[in-house]
Amino acid sequence: MSKRHNLEINRSQDKRYAGCELNQAISVCLLVLCLPIILVNTLLALIQNKSVLQPVQQKDCLKRVVEYYHFSSGVMKNIAVLEAVFSKRISLCGMPMNIELTRKNRAVLSCYSYIPAGLFDAITIHESSGLHTVNKVVLLKNQFEGTRTSYLKLLVRGVLSQLIFHGQNLHLKCPTVFYLFGLKIHNDSMADAINWVMTKPLEMTIKQGCKVGFFINVNSVNLAHKNPQFKAHLSQADHCFSDGLGMRIAARKIGVQLKDNVNGTDMLPYLCKAAVAKGLSIYLLGGKPSIAKATAQNLCQQYPGLRIAGSEHGYFEVNSSLKVIEKINESQADILLVAMGSPSQEKWLIQHADLIKCRTALAVGGLFDFYSGRISRAPLWLRELGMEWIWRLIQEPKAKFTRYIIGNPLFLFRTFILNQAS
Repeated sequence: MSKRHNLEINRSQDKRYAGCELNQAISVCLLVLCLPIILVNTLLALIQNKSVLQPVQQKDCLKRVVEYYHFSSGVMKNIAVLEAVFSKRISLCGMPMNIELTRKNRAVLSCYSYIPAGLFDAITIHESSGLHTVNKVVLLKNQFEGTRTSYLKLLVRGVLSQLIFHGQNLHLKCPTVFYLFGLKIHNDSMADAINWVMTKPLEMTIKQGCKVGFFINVNSVNLAHKNPQFKAHLSQADHCFSDGLGMRIAARKIGVQLKDNVNGTDMLPYLCKAAVAKGLSIYLLGGKPSIAKATAQNLCQQYPGLRIAGSEHGYFEVNSSLKVIEKINESQADILLVAMGSPSQEKWLIQHADLIKCRTALAVGGLFDFYSGRISRAPLWLRELGMEWIWRLIQEPKAKFTRYIIGNPLFLFRTFILNQAS
């Protein structure tokens, strides 16, 4: 009776997961579409006197052994995994495979043990583009408790993510520092980046002033190519972070795997939390009049206890720089965020870093526009695919046309045709 009772429980739980209703139907359709390839692969294996299928074993995040098959010969060998999907040993979207979770997290997820391992999962999709995952359990819970519609959306995102980032970890090095387009890039995780920003400056900082950090993205590379002075300014920074899908693609081209997509917009929430925890203050400099002030107000509401030492718009005369710096120093701010746009913000920081008495100064571009509420952030699913630039282009077509429509293809041309990345 107990075995029968357990079987009934498993079946009832099976129905609770939206994917179980869709896996078989989708796998049958895909198997029918791939039938010519299946027949060719089978014939090739027989001609070569090989076993048609070869077993594959992996472990999912709950430490369960997962078994499925690949074809031993032919093309698209991994389509044989659809047999495991049809037989319910694997789900199209399910428990992550080859991802380590803490014992505590595994215990929390044990109530979802009726869900099989999946070809796609929310964590892998989220992290493929370099996005930092705060709470993996929450991501998986949202996946497991979603509707059929959300399951299909996750599946589509998984397929697109696989097409964009396929094979990104194969035979790639993960150095701490590397050079891309002649620029020194620090290959940091988000935690590494926050730690660097929060620590006090060392003797090697430029001109013995505050530490200076820049976020290098596709636009930075394009500007540096036609502006040698700007490239020199980037090279003088104490730390350069890799920002965006384009940099990830170029890094892969030279055999480097980036840890995280470290951009200012994603960094700021972690920076604010760390500042609250350590009792450090932040000064906001840049943006249009009232934008920095609105950003300060919003951040203080979102992060209780955060100290904003001051805020100032970026539309001041060049000869007023010393007065602005005096205000920053009088505020005793620990971290300075400069949002003047490239290449102005980098030039200003390099020229004045020796006078600024903060721990760290970061050039953050249009960061204040997002956190002031002037411009909305791209949906998470679009960011997971590394396509946030599309959202920016839709919102500001005239301002961003040259940067994205002309700049992105130009960057790819320099990367793959001219081989300038190395």
